[in-house]
Amino acid sequence: MLKKEYYCLVAGLPDLFFNENKPGLNSVAFREELHNQLSEPDFELVKLLFLPYDNRNLVTLYFEKGTAFNELGNYSKKFLEDQLSPQNEIVSLPEYMLNFLEWMKDRESQEWNIEVENILNSLFYEYVLKSKNEFLNNWFMFELNCKNILTTFNCVRFNYEISNHLLKTQQNTLVYSLLINKRLKPELYEDELPFNEQVFRIAESDSGMIEKEKALDKVRWDYLDEQTFFHYFTIEKILSFIIKLDITERWLKLDAETGKTMLNRLINDLKTSYEFPEEFSLTK
Repeated sequence: MLKKEYYCLVAGLPDLFFNENKPGLNSVAFREELHNQLSEPDFELVKLLFLPYDNRNLVTLYFEKGTAFNELGNYSKKFLEDQLSPQNEIVSLPEYMLNFLEWMKDRESQEWNIEVENILNSLFYEYVLKSKNEFLNNWFMFELNCKNILTTFNCVRFNYEISNHLLKTQQNTLVYSLLINKRLKPELYEDELPFNEQVFRIAESDSGMIEKEKALDKVRWDYLDEQTFFHYFTIEKILSFIIKLDITERWLKLDAETGKTMLNRLINDLKTSYEFPEEFSLTK
């Protein structure tokens, strides 16, 4: 089946976001724009990338944590409050959220802790790794493995029990088994983890958390560039852009200088990404 191509949308991304004469749109505004322009199946793929924010909002409301509601989630505060209401008889949430809420019902303690967090995150990855889109599947697996590798090195460094902190799904059993058994040589992960040497170098370094996160985001960016090299106007290019925009916005909040650097790189990438390779030239 041929993929739908979004020539005008993709080619217009630089002007849509970074016109100097008007404020750039943020991820929430971009999602609304995509809702109007993408096919329904493709927009469902977009929504998967925003589910981590829904997870945080679900936790905030369920455990009454008092944390500010994040508008980056797919679901409004009122919708989630209605879904969690005891009077609500029909719950319309993704399957993994329903499984999480059922699991919580059987727990004696209704307090938030690391076990609860890991269960929700494991169920989330189990769910998104069933996506039929190869790019998204690969992205979520890459993210899951990177998180687990960094977690393992932190557990070893601070003498924590590794099994209590790793995320396990049906799809990442090999990497999970290697990490549980502390087999931490990057060459063992060559077939399972792109940029394996870079990820391990970051994980085992003595740098602070912020520096590690900056380095890992650079790897994430390079990974996305590699995975979308031959995707020009398909949904994969848009999904990659969403992820990069999310990274950029996060650093604009945490570290203005880093955020500006990533913003400039995003602009430059967009300006050059539609120069077709020579083998596709119509005048060759």
